[in-house]
Amino acid sequence: MELNLSDTQKDGLRKKLVAIYFDEFDEEISDFKANQLLDALLGALAPAIYNAAIQDMKQFMFTQLEDLEAIYTKP
Repeated sequence: MELNLSDTQKDGLRKKLVAIYFDEFDEEISDFKANQLLDALLGALAPAIYNAAIQDMKQFMFTQLEDLEAIYTKP
């Protein structure tokens, strides 16, 4: 599964990654390394995050449907 981000989104994430890296490790990384690291992290984490979001949405929708059923089946 590939996560498609706009150039603006990817640029924002890259900037955050550079800042986090500096704050955590007190080292600067190049834009190239930040992009490589971002791509690797997205590739590793995106499927798990996507699947968790789908499960959360399913639970939310199920709850909403139960609420509707309760409203419309009252005597």
